[in-house]
Amino acid sequence: MKITLKQLSIFKAIHINGQISKAAKTLHMSVPAVSMALKDLEGSLGTRLFERSSNGLTINDNGEVILPYANEMLSKSNQLEQMFTERTAIGGTIKVGSSKTAGNYILSRIIPLFKQQHPCVDIKLVINNSLAIEKMVSEKELDLGFVDAKPGLNNLQYQQWLKDRLCIIIGSNNPIASETITPELLSQQLWVMDETISVSRLRNTQLLKSASINIHQELSMNTMGAIKRAIGTGIGVSVLPYLAVKEEIASGQLIEIDLPEWDFERNYWSIWRNEEALSPLLEEFIQFCNQ
Repeated sequence: MKITLKQLSIFKAIHINGQISKAAKTLHMSVPAVSMALKDLEGSLGTRLFERSSNGLTINDNGEVILPYANEMLSKSNQLEQMFTERTAIGGTIKVGSSKTAGNYILSRIIPLFKQQHPCVDIKLVINNSLAIEKMVSEKELDLGFVDAKPGLNNLQYQQWLKDRLCIIIGSNNPIASETITPELLSQQLWVMDETISVSRLRNTQLLKSASINIHQELSMNTMGAIKRAIGTGIGVSVLPYLAVKEEIASGQLIEIDLPEWDFERNYWSIWRNEEALSPLLEEFIQFCNQ
């Protein structure tokens, strides 16, 4: 049995993309070459790793067994490359995951600056909800994560990264902007909230209840950009991190509601696996993000 890192890399790309053609495109390989590599890997293991259907390929139970080993071996290979690259210059690949606010409004600006200082570094940013990022760091799909909740998995370390505050936001042309704002008035409004399965959605609902604000009408959207555009019409109210709305507040497009009962902070955390020492490259990146 002979299994190569290239085969494992192709296996992972197929798992992520769900189709051989899409995996080939991301790997800059031909479709026949990717198909043959998968066939050779399955032949070496003596089992299929995916279920075939008209929609593409879905990882099966055998593939799920292989996946964490593939992630670990590819991660170790990357660390080995970094170890020798960093002897002469900071270089290598960093796979970073981030929650929506941190990814869209902070890291999307930090990463180009880091790349400018360290052109030999390749940084891949994945944006998802905090629970998904935590799982991907734990399972070695990502080297580092930035999330808005302390991780619950035992194999992760964390440190506080940033502080932010949660804001109740309306559009500048919302009729209630000229009224005396009370919890009762806010309870009567249409609330535009984050998707129902997210941690932030559950947390924001609990905080609103603690401030005597009860949601009776709501819309759910899965991006902050969509939420901001929705309440920017003058209809609806939302709870959003200040980091996500500070530019719109400064320009006058959105207004932050000043409510005595509302004063809540939000912390962001950097996370990584505790069984592995941070490479010099990751330490450099974390330090850069903390500036």
